[in-house]
Amino acid sequence: MRNSILFILYLLFSFVLLVGGNDHRIKKASFLSHTIYLPFISSVNQIESLFKIKELNIELMRINTQKTNEIVKLENLLNKIENTKIKYETGNLDFILCDIIGYTGHFQERNLVLNKGSKDNIMQDQPVISNNGIVGKIVSVSVNTSVVLPLSHSAFRLGVMCKRNHLQGILESDIYGRSYMNLIKLGSDIVLGDTIVTSNISTIFPKGYPVGVVKKLTETPDQVYMNAAITTFVEPTSLDQVIVLQYQKDEKDE
Repeated sequence: MRNSILFILYLLFSFVLLVGGNDHRIKKASFLSHTIYLPFISSVNQIESLFKIKELNIELMRINTQKTNEIVKLENLLNKIENTKIKYETGNLDFILCDIIGYTGHFQERNLVLNKGSKDNIMQDQPVISNNGIVGKIVSVSVNTSVVLPLSHSAFRLGVMCKRNHLQGILESDIYGRSYMNLIKLGSDIVLGDTIVTSNISTIFPKGYPVGVVKKLTETPDQVYMNAAITTFVEPTSLDQVIVLQYQKDEKDE
């Protein structure tokens, strides 16, 4: 019954719209569109607006993604520029900037895996630095990657000295990553705050590269030597890029 009534109403509206001249029909259609059909027309307009808004949102998301990618690329470029601003004299040695792409080992005994290898002219025993100080040395090389033994590793050894008076010693680290300058003769002229740098004893690094600062002095049990606890200028695990120096000494005793 309801369907029949609706059908009759539709027929009446159709008849009303068809009766009369062209101008008269246009006026009636305009009247109906602003009265009876207004809710339906509004709904259609709203649906069209929603589709347009959705298309606009998609386009804005695309633009936002594109701009975000551009910002990330610029930030990475800026990071590379900052990481190659070495804050100490390196003697104008050639170098290769590498990304750290992984680790090997456990806890403080971890080595750093770099994204450059023999095809990039990386060689074993080359020194590795950051813009703040030494990081370690290359211990393994494949075609596309290489491995760094960091100065915080217990297997790392390095000839170092006090920058102020060239007092010599050996840099070592324990299994917790704490670094020490050992073999300092008891009574030697070394104080808290002294800067420690690489020495000529090193067969990996050139002389004078920054290592760290003395934070504590202790006597060894035999009371013959002192150990100096060192706060290193570089924490290897906090780096995402390193610099491999194109430098090798003839001797490799270290």
